[in-house]
Amino acid sequence: MIKISFPTDYNERSCYLVAINASLMPYVAGALRWFEKRGSWLTDSDYEQGYAAFAALEACLMKCCLDDLIESNDRLYRMLDTAIYGTAYTVVTSDPLLVEPLVQPVHTLDIADPLSIIGRMDDMSQLLQNALNGTETPNYSDTPGIRELLANIIAAIEAGESNDEDMLAQLVQIAGLLA
Repeated sequence: MIKISFPTDYNERSCYLVAINASLMPYVAGALRWFEKRGSWLTDSDYEQGYAAFAALEACLMKCCLDDLIESNDRLYRMLDTAIYGTAYTVVTSDPLLVEPLVQPVHTLDIADPLSIIGRMDDMSQLLQNALNGTETPNYSDTPGIRELLANIIAAIEAGESNDEDMLAQLVQIAGLLA
């Protein structure tokens, strides 16, 4: 087995740009793995330096596709964050791509835009609480609610004080709340 020594003139800052067909990348990376074996090097010092250099080269070969994958995930996250919570993102520069605000590791349940999915769900919840129970919410303050109007009609019928015009007006109001 041939053993090699680490080059004495190695400089990690001077590099060449090598064009490798994308379909050959797995083979090139696999061929470089030979240099990660301890038995490939003359000395332990050569092995340590060689291993670090070739591991960095393999990482460099994979970095391009990893950056694309990470940016793809970030785009998907920003799309969902905008739709669900209404967070507004802006592109500061396109080369290199810089989008603000940065993707955070944790998201709060704050509603950034009332037209987002969560914003609309909150609005519908407030509307339902107000229309059904007459509960005053930040967006709606119409009272009485359906339950109170129905209770008034039932109480008037039981008390024998039912006035057809008043009952009809309350039923029209209930129909309006249900629509």
